[in-house]
Amino acid sequence: MKTKLSEKQNKLLETAMIIILIVFALVSYFITKIINNGSKNTTTKNITIFVNGEKLTYVDGVKIDINVDRTFTIGDKNSGYNIIEIKNKKVRCIDSNCPDKICVNHGYLNSEVDNDIIVCAPHRVMITCQ
Repeated sequence: MKTKLSEKQNKLLETAMIIILIVFALVSYFITKIINNGSKNTTTKNITIFVNGEKLTYVDGVKIDINVDRTFTIGDKNSGYNIIEIKNKKVRCIDSNCPDKICVNHGYLNSEVDNDIIVCAPHRVMITCQ
C-alpha cells in the first residue's frame, strides 16, 4: 500500500537527498585528492627524451636524471641542435638553432601537469616528464 507524502514532506525529502549527494561528492573528492597527493609524493618523476622517435637514456655517457643538474647538447652545431638544461629538478630547452624556437619559448617543463611536453619539430626532439 502506497502512502502519499505531503508537499512539505516531499520538499524535505528532496532537500535531504540533495544534501546527502553534495556531502558524498565532497567526501569522494577529498579522498581522491588525498590518495593522489600520496602517490605523487612517493613517485619520482624523471625526464624522457625522444630523438627521431627513439628514447634517449644517456648523453655523453651520462644517464639523463632529473635529480642531477646539468646542461647537455642533443645533435650538433652543423646540422641541428638543442641545448637542454636540468636544474632544480626542472628541465627546459635553453637554446636551439631551429627557426621558430617554440622549444626554447616553452620554458620549464611542468612535471605537475599531465602531458606537458616540449617539442622541437624541426629536430624531431620531444621531452616529457613522467
